[in-house]
Amino acid sequence: MKKKEEVKKNPQNRPPIPIDWEVVDKFLEADCSGTQVAGLLAIHPDTLYARCAKEKGMPFSEYANTKKAKGDGLIKEKQFAEALKGDKSMLIWLGKQRLGQKENHELNVTGTVNIGVVNYGSSSDPKPWDGDPSEKKV
Repeated sequence: MKKKEEVKKNPQNRPPIPIDWEVVDKFLEADCSGTQVAGLLAIHPDTLYARCAKEKGMPFSEYANTKKAKGDGLIKEKQFAEALKGDKSMLIWLGKQRLGQKENHELNVTGTVNIGVVNYGSSSDPKPWDGDPSEKKV
């Protein structure tokens, strides 16, 4: 006769809160933090982290990073698809982000530009702010 499987209880003698990992994955793909995900699931963050280590076999930070990377990839894929459909704004944005393209802002000046240069000579020469050079101070 098989033994009936026992539900492991926590220290307060309560059964563990079920965690829907598909929901967790969606929140992580949307770049929610572990604290935010725990809040949305109405559990303590430590509970989420411990259960991740136990049920997924890796630390929560590693698990979250893999899901975030998937979310980032999905966004890029959608942006790329929109650009290929002819969305000019998306084409320009992706060109700048991925290909290093930029808008050139050139200033073309036509005509003559006069630049006045004043040379006051050496430091011993009189300066306009020194007053009348014919009036020598003794």
